Amino acid sequence: MDAEFAPVAAALSKAWIYEQEPQLTKAAAGDVAALGEKVAIKPLPDAALAQAQAILAQMSELRAANAALSAQVEKLTKDAAAKTDEVKELKAKLKPLEEQANSGDAKLAVSNSKMDEHIKKLEQLMEEVAKVKAQGVVVAGVAGGGAAGDAAAPAAGGDAAGAPAVGGEPESDFGLGSNPFADANW
Repeated sequence: MDAEFAPVAAALSKAWIYEQEPQLTKAAAGDVAALGEKVAIKPLPDAALAQAQAILAQMSELRAANAALSAQVEKLTKDAAAKTDEVKELKAKLKPLEEQANSGDAKLAVSNSKMDEHIKKLEQLMEEVAKVKAQGVVVAGVAGGGAAGDAAAPAAGGDAAGAPAVGGEPESDFGLGSNPFADANW
């Protein structure tokens, strides 16, 4: 008999004894001692014995199932705690990434607004270029009292500030010496 189930077996035995000897239910502890050391009681019938053994066997199975479920609950509790820790760790890692993404979005918004400003300025410049093409080139006069002829002379040979002369035909060798593509043998 399993020690854990001994109280159940004792209760079943008491019930059988009291059923066989109902006067024992009214007897005090000293009265039972007066009956002597040996009392004859019929054994438990086979059907009742089988039923009692089935109950004890079922209790044993339930204890084993309870132990298995307790172990499973313990394992799942540990797994849940580990997952909770892992989730906390991942959230901690995710927070800086979200902040970085949000700051990146803000930078993109600023960048987009600057790009829009530059596009508007470029569109304005393109409109002005289109106006100049349509109206022709306007040359501003020299400030002061200089004549148009006086302004043309420095432009041909450079201005008085030392700027190089511009205009005319480009050099055939682009200032690199010779033109390797000048003859038909290249």
